[in-house]
Amino acid sequence: MGRYVQPEIPDLLRKRENQTEDRRGTEMSKVAGQPLPDALIKVVDLLVESQIRIDAMEQILVKTNPVAYELYLGTIENLRAQKTAELKKALTVRLKSKLSEG
Repeated sequence: MGRYVQPEIPDLLRKRENQTEDRRGTEMSKVAGQPLPDALIKVVDLLVESQIRIDAMEQILVKTNPVAYELYLGTIENLRAQKTAELKKALTVRLKSKLSEG
């Protein structure tokens, strides 16, 4: 049986970037048949590129230091919980403000 060899990180990055370039101007530039403003397209493109880089860095971290990767995952979970709590607080304040107005 053949052994699976995982592609190198630069190969993964190149492949993901090529896929991203193929999608630009098609999927990301239209929503419900309406073209998006150029600024929004640029923001979406930057977000996609950033996500590609983050994914690549995560893969490197997994391979080089699994303990640090677990710490990273724990930090991400904590930040998500903090974001959720802050969002609930902001929505509660806004709802109370709306209720007191009306």
